[in-house]
Amino acid sequence: MDKINKFLWKLNKKERTVMLRIFEDILRLNLDNYDIKPLKGLNGAYRLRKGNIRIVFVKNEGQGIIVDIDYRKDIYKKF
Repeated sequence: MDKINKFLWKLNKKERTVMLRIFEDILRLNLDNYDIKPLKGLNGAYRLRKGNIRIVFVKNEGQGIIVDIDYRKDIYKKF
């Protein structure tokens, strides 16, 4: 099981449903309603904020690719 799926299964059902909807929007690059900022030091990487959860993704050929997901306190230590 990869780390993204493992993180999702730790969430409750309502949070997991919201995250899966956000994942679909990232894949389609439908990001108008989200808090998104580019990450400094990582060329082409962005973070999406939803409460205490951060999703790191990159834009590639008209599609978003999810790199990592974690809580705010832990996500930035990885990069």
